[in-house]
Amino acid sequence: MSKEKKEAIKGETYETLKALYYSGKVKPSLNKILAELQNDSENIELSLFACQCLVRTKNFEDLSTYADVSIELDPNIAAGHYYKGVAVQHTKGKEQDALKNFNEALTLDPDNTIYLKSKATTHLLLFTDYHLPLSFAEKHRDKAEESLLKIIDLIEQKENPDYKDFLTIADVSTMLSRNLAAKKYFIKAVNTFNASDKSVQDLNIYKDIIKSQKACVKLMDKNIDD
Repeated sequence: MSKEKKEAIKGETYETLKALYYSGKVKPSLNKILAELQNDSENIELSLFACQCLVRTKNFEDLSTYADVSIELDPNIAAGHYYKGVAVQHTKGKEQDALKNFNEALTLDPDNTIYLKSKATTHLLLFTDYHLPLSFAEKHRDKAEESLLKIIDLIEQKENPDYKDFLTIADVSTMLSRNLAAKKYFIKAVNTFNASDKSVQDLNIYKDIIKSQKACVKLMDKNIDD
């Protein structure tokens, strides 16, 4: 079989798996991806796709393993470092390791709002760590705010933000206690998702939008009652 034919089959396989994943079937997608990797262990796209699924299933041990594989296959791809950061972020005491990986990802992809959001989340975890001296904790709070404000600036500068962008800026607005702005962006996320082409509609993210939107409304109602 020619190299071109093999690459074409790889592309078709990836698109088929992506369609399955976008339909909301995360675990079946992961099982098929792992089966494909048994025969094509050096496929960086599939390794990163496995990482994406493992984030959803919250299997951080396996996520760490496949992130390491992705970094080894190509250390110049930012996503591998990002997924490694996500994996260790959920281990108490590994927050600094997570930041190291997020910073590496951002060195390769400086304006990636997802990476910036994860970095900010980690700084906020350290800000609320009561074992840290107050001065160190406050520095983490300031760094978190810096990243969150950069995200807002980056997305607001986009000519045509997609539904993922609106979800990100909505979540960031919530983190900054800008709940009215968050509510507005959640509505935009839903509308933009519905207006987008079916081929780019990730139902997993749509569920995230609806879940976060409901939480935002609940929080606003609570603040009114208080």
